Amino acid sequence: MSKRAAAVLAVLGLLGLAVAFLPDATGPGPADLVVAFVHAAALLVTALGVRRHRPILPQAWAAVLALVTTGLVAAVAAVLRPGDLGVARWGVVGVQVVGLALVPFVVRTLRREGSSRTTWPDVLLTLCGGGLVVVQVLGMLHETGLGDEPAVLIGTAADVVLVVVLLRILSTRTGMAPATALVLSASGGLLAIASLVTARGDLLGQARVLPALECLAMVLLATAASHPSMRHFGTPHAGGTLRRDGQRLLTVVPVFLAVPVLWGLGNLHVLPDVAVQVVAPSGYVLACAGVALASLAVRRAERSADRDPLTDLVNRRGLPNATRELQQRLRGEDLHLCLVDLDDFKQINDTRGHAVGDALLVEVSHRLQRAVGVRGVVSRTGGDEFIVVCWTAPDDEEGPADLMLTALDAPFEFSGLPYQVSASIGIAPLPAGVTLEVALVDADIAMYAAKQAGKGRAQVYRPELRERVLGGLTMQQELRRLLLHDGSPADVGELVVVHQPIVELGEGSSVRIVGVEALVRWRHPRAGLLVPDEFLHHAEAAGLGARLDEHVATRAVRHLAQWDALGVPPLHLAVNLGVGSLHRHGLARWMTTLAAAHGIAPERIHLEITEHEELPDDPRIAESLRETVAAGFQLDLDDFGIGYTSLSYMRRFPISTVKLDRSLTTLVTSGDTSLLEGIAALCRAMDLRILAEGVERSEQLGPLLALGVHRAQGHWFGSAMAADDVPGLVQRTHAEDGQESDGVLI
Repeated sequence: MSKRAAAVLAVLGLLGLAVAFLPDATGPGPADLVVAFVHAAALLVTALGVRRHRPILPQAWAAVLALVTTGLVAAVAAVLRPGDLGVARWGVVGVQVVGLALVPFVVRTLRREGSSRTTWPDVLLTLCGGGLVVVQVLGMLHETGLGDEPAVLIGTAADVVLVVVLLRILSTRTGMAPATALVLSASGGLLAIASLVTARGDLLGQARVLPALECLAMVLLATAASHPSMRHFGTPHAGGTLRRDGQRLLTVVPVFLAVPVLWGLGNLHVLPDVAVQVVAPSGYVLACAGVALASLAVRRAERSADRDPLTDLVNRRGLPNATRELQQRLRGEDLHLCLVDLDDFKQINDTRGHAVGDALLVEVSHRLQRAVGVRGVVSRTGGDEFIVVCWTAPDDEEGPADLMLTALDAPFEFSGLPYQVSASIGIAPLPAGVTLEVALVDADIAMYAAKQAGKGRAQVYRPELRERVLGGLTMQQELRRLLLHDGSPADVGELVVVHQPIVELGEGSSVRIVGVEALVRWRHPRAGLLVPDEFLHHAEAAGLGARLDEHVATRAVRHLAQWDALGVPPLHLAVNLGVGSLHRHGLARWMTTLAAAHGIAPERIHLEITEHEELPDDPRIAESLRETVAAGFQLDLDDFGIGYTSLSYMRRFPISTVKLDRSLTTLVTSGDTSLLEGIAALCRAMDLRILAEGVERSEQLGPLLALGVHRAQGHWFGSAMAADDVPGLVQRTHAEDGQESDGVLI
């Protein structure tokens, strides 16, 4: 709204308030003229607002303009024929009739997110009020006296009913557009004024308060037309959302209170005596409506206890009843319980926003419901987890696993962007006699097994899975205690950091150790010495990956500083980073602090990310790695050639060295080097260095040198060894090489 429009509306409002204090007159007085002027100005401002903002539904604002025009006509008529009760009454009826034209647009505004199911009682109540207005008009046309008691009672009752409806609409919704709220408030005010005018038979009322309030109602309508949100009036966008069931239940109280309040104010003579008589016709309608609304609110509250508010699926509380109904419908057929857990759903929430995440959950629920149809029931138990209880015939080509995976196979599309979503699914049989709780535990175990096997998989429960999954959960708990220093080595063991040499290949068979890769072993009190493949995935699953990497890096950098103090030729250190560490905020700052604390130059530390784990396409990860490289650290791409091999890694991340996986290194012994030649050419073109992993035999050295590979590691040069053994090995290799290391780093 412009400042000029706000100033005009403020002046009109002050003029409207001034009407209450202007002196009475036997004929048309200052108050009558001011009322007419305010109405005319409000009509002009409303028309200009409609023209400026160009509403989506001009019909709705045509009804508002008609309402303001009707008020203006009644105000002018009051100036021309002061004291004429017939003009007053017909003016009021005109406001009522034209106001009813807004009802369809108000109903349309409220139809959002399924709210039409809960607003129909208000619509029915509105129709009752509208019916009373029609009866009032017919009575006024039929009776010879316009002030007859039946018409007065019916008209006042109609206004009371309609005012209560508007109050309920305003109080049951949140986030309503300002223009919509102003139109509804002004309409309610006009109806309240109309009820009093009809009851008193006096257009001005006591102390001219009613005309002043009428002027303010007109100013509110003009304000609504001048506000930018008026463009959406009459559309679901402007209706906001329904409040919670408990809050809506409280709004039934005013419906019941309207009748005793009218009765009390009438007996106290605050309102005219006719207010007491209005209790009967309006009270019956409102009492019936209040009972109906309260009953519906209670039913909604009871239903919402068994339903998920986002997807409207049954929740965990409502699943047992839904399952029993399904079993009765299928006449005791054996069912399957499928536990569906979406993979990496948190990343969608974090990168695309919760609105996209919620829309995705709703679409997943629709797909699962379509997949099982009447042969199953779908439940959302919270977060990104769904439970599907379904029946499939033994001779069906698609079992429960295929049914679920096929339903989620096609990409999801929101705002024109595709989202590929996979799920880990655990399936357990649910035959007659097996409780839902037992089947759910079995499905949970199967789902964990599916997650451990990879993404987008389904696993059917088998008894042997229980021991494997529960053993993994136990290992996660032990890792947590170990990394949090909450347990003795006798209970949880200890983590040992070992180092495997990295060498520089020279002519012939000469090699020189130039660095080491830090590796971790878990000396378990019962399982013995565990290698990373046996516990790293448990650490990541438990959210301990970053903490484990921090433990290894701290120990390894400390070892490097100790070797420097012993006079060992400077080595570089390679440290692995898992997915958990890449999501860590302030990675560059933490690594810089660690290196500085031990007096290690950042360029001597190589951070390795692996292709064996799919890295999310998250700009924050790429930015964090760029900051780390800018701080002086090196970034290596480990396990190149397996897993999620993608050239986009080289483009997205500031990589300086590619480490060939052992599966590629072994190709040189078979003479099949075409793939390696292509990789070497690619690395040269991108100015990337190459390091070969898994060198086991001396015959591999010559072909690797010929391909331009000058760095290597593997058992041929030395296995992973304790930190205390590294200085001796380095000294021996440098002595055998016949030259002192110059500390050149990769």
